[in-house]
Amino acid sequence: MPVHELTPVIRLFTDLQHGDCWIGTNFRETLQGVPAATARATAGNSPNSIWQLVFHVIYWRTTVINRLSGNLNPPPFKDMSLPDTMDEEAWRRTLLDFETTYHLLRSTLMHFNPELLHQPSVKPEQTNYQLIMGCLQHDAYHLGQLVLLKRLLV
Repeated sequence: MPVHELTPVIRLFTDLQHGDCWIGTNFRETLQGVPAATARATAGNSPNSIWQLVFHVIYWRTTVINRLSGNLNPPPFKDMSLPDTMDEEAWRRTLLDFETTYHLLRSTLMHFNPELLHQPSVKPEQTNYQLIMGCLQHDAYHLGQLVLLKRLLV
């Protein structure tokens, strides 16, 4: 796959993060103005909080970055983990980590060899293309969850 064919995929990630997303919102708009108390709350039968879902996206984006870099090891933190102290400063750090992980993913995609897209990833039953597109789908799914959870909590 030629290099220029990665550009639309990178654009879709950018739009989901803070661009003009086809969904009608993006992560930045959805998380803007959410205080720590709301981010750590759950609603209805949902066991997850906004904070946990943001950590979950960070975890899986990091997993994808690792795999695209040839590393099958999981991230050095647990999925859906939460900090010991869940105050406004910790929430700001989480949002900063979320943005940083987006930039690391974007950089990884920009530097990824497109000739390897349809080759098996370090997880042999999955090509690199499936890994990237799965991450994009995963992000869109959880953005939808965040939108609904925020509506229930605000």
